[in-house]
Amino acid sequence: MTKALAICTFLAVLGAGATVLTADPAKDATAQIEKGKKLYTDKCASCHGDAGQGVKDAPPVVGKDAFPLDPRPKQKRDVKFHTAADVFAWASKHMPAKAPGSIKTDDMLAIFAFDLTANGIKLDKPLDGAAAQKIVLHP
Repeated sequence: MTKALAICTFLAVLGAGATVLTADPAKDATAQIEKGKKLYTDKCASCHGDAGQGVKDAPPVVGKDAFPLDPRPKQKRDVKFHTAADVFAWASKHMPAKAPGSIKTDDMLAIFAFDLTANGIKLDKPLDGAAAQKIVLHP
């Protein structure tokens, strides 16, 4: 076998193996959610509660009262939350309260993936803008 043929054969085998080693979207979603859980604890729990239950000055992000369609009286929010993308867009700009907009997009997506799953929404792939737009919270 010539050296060139051996190299081509090796590359073909390597390429075939690479298709077998594709990422599992469900595992990627799980990793994103786990990352979000840690980030939530570090960046959000002090205001929204350890379990997302909310506190006097910050609304819940987990439970039946999380992410209502209409803004709550005397709260910062000024938009309706029809989809998960609406919540994400608002939170990305206004949270955390002490440093609005300071959380990187990927980190905010991870936090929100964690929040959504804590509210019973199953994610089969990592949360992104397109997926968030498809999650209807309030028609």
